Amino acid sequence: MKLIDNVLCHNSFLFTHRNITMDENGYAMFHAHQGLEFLYVEQGDGHIIMDNKLIPLSSRTLYCFQPYQLHRIHANVRSNEPYIRTIMVIEPLVFQPYLAVFPELHTLFLRLWKDVLPVQSFEVSEIEQEFAFLQHDLYENVTKNQIEAVALTFITILRKLRVIMEKNIQDRAKGTSRKIALVEEAMAWLDKNYRESFRLGDLAADLHISSYYLSHLFKRNTGSTLSDYVTVKRLREACLLLQNTDYSMEFIALQVGMTTSSHFIYTFKKHMGITPYQFRLQVLES
Repeated sequence: MKLIDNVLCHNSFLFTHRNITMDENGYAMFHAHQGLEFLYVEQGDGHIIMDNKLIPLSSRTLYCFQPYQLHRIHANVRSNEPYIRTIMVIEPLVFQPYLAVFPELHTLFLRLWKDVLPVQSFEVSEIEQEFAFLQHDLYENVTKNQIEAVALTFITILRKLRVIMEKNIQDRAKGTSRKIALVEEAMAWLDKNYRESFRLGDLAADLHISSYYLSHLFKRNTGSTLSDYVTVKRLREACLLLQNTDYSMEFIALQVGMTTSSHFIYTFKKHMGITPYQFRLQVLES
């Protein structure tokens, strides 16, 4: 399984209704999208890694991910409890004009798009029906204006989120257990030091715990190894440099903590499915 999936989304929107995972090995994926992403979990439990935080994955909950915000979803799957979710990703610039006549919703939209969000998960009610309507319009009714159909659903979501956010949602990080706090500290350490050669002993020493305990704790709570997390961080930064600069492969490799360009190219292709050069070409052509 690739560590990063769909880093770029080339269309105006992406909508997948009631994706079901029944594999008892679970679902675990690092990914990011160019657009504003909404993940609605109809059924499932687990954790989401986002901005050095472990956020509970819960049923009947809507999660909002900002453009290019890297996150990892780790969902548990049981024989009688599959992981069921709906995903909607929109390109903000395309859908912004639809909010021009709704000042309050437009302000909320800008917050979700560009501001630092203290909370990105919301318990919502009666939203499954809205997604079912959109599924019907897009793929059964075959509406002529698909973007308008998505925009109407997006406006409905914003209306629900406005009500929820006006209730002064308390910070869900309160009461975080010591074990979860250690995992979050480890992620923050790795985000700061990923450009250096990774040594588990250095990280464990800084957190004042044993290397074995740290590895076990991180894997159990995130579903990912520490090495995978470092790799994803490096690849994520490499994608941004490939997209926004004309730096050479050798320079980018050093910038993201890989000692040689050959190692960088091999690792990139292994986890992204294409070479860094091919990725850069795709970005230029989009």
